[in-house]
Amino acid sequence: MIRSMTGYGRGEIEEKGVRVTAELRSLNNRFFEMVAKVPRFLSPLEDEIKKVVQSRVSRGRILLTLVWEEPGGLTESVVLDEAVADRYHDLLKVVKARYNLAGEIDVSTFAALPDLLKKEVKEWEPSQAFLLAKEALVIALDDLVEMKSKEGDAIGRDLKARIDLTLSVMGEIEERSPEKTEDLRRRLKAKLADFVRPGEYNEALLAQEVVLFAERSDTTEECVRYRVHCKNFIDYLTEGGAVGRKLNFLLQEMAREANTMGSKAGDAHISQNVVLIKEELEKIREQVQNVE
Repeated sequence: MIRSMTGYGRGEIEEKGVRVTAELRSLNNRFFEMVAKVPRFLSPLEDEIKKVVQSRVSRGRILLTLVWEEPGGLTESVVLDEAVADRYHDLLKVVKARYNLAGEIDVSTFAALPDLLKKEVKEWEPSQAFLLAKEALVIALDDLVEMKSKEGDAIGRDLKARIDLTLSVMGEIEERSPEKTEDLRRRLKAKLADFVRPGEYNEALLAQEVVLFAERSDTTEECVRYRVHCKNFIDYLTEGGAVGRKLNFLLQEMAREANTMGSKAGDAHISQNVVLIKEELEKIREQVQNVE
């Protein structure tokens, strides 16, 4: 079945002293777009991460957050900045010699110097980190797709019910079409009777006018095309997958047929039914904007 464009998914793994959490939020969008917030050392692999997401999601605005935690704090250590220490040592020896100072350069001297020690964070090699991040991401994608599918089922049932409703109204239009021609003939004869006596007008000419009206107001072609579009619409719902754009296109064609029927109507009952169809098509159009 079809899938909703909106949803949420979360995945978490804990391996090798690392906890990786992936969160995905999917919002409506005409095309695929992804905004990712990932650890700095994974930034070079954002394109690869995007490919993983796009392999499961074809349309929508995806907000991805990857959180990388190492509970034991094993990646942070304090180390000696050897370059700074060497420079300090050389400078202290120069100062001692130049000014003939007493004393030795010892540990306590160095301990008091600023910027001698620095915190160093061990960073993962991107390709290795990506494997862990991908595990969490796949779990989040499974979760996201499941939610999108459940919502898609509900949307699909609603869309089918509304399409069936328009087809039911279309049936009333098709039943009414032959009657409106006969009604016109009766109305014309009644009006003529108010002005002239029977036999004083040309029955053949009257019949010709009625035929011309019937031809101009005939909506058979539009009804047939509308039903074909509806069948294709239902087929796409059943087919599932990323069919949002196809459904949008069909709705445009269905609305075009309905507009033509309305312009040809020449009958209050048919016009009312066309309005009902167009109202329902607008509701369907709004709902289709949520389909991937």
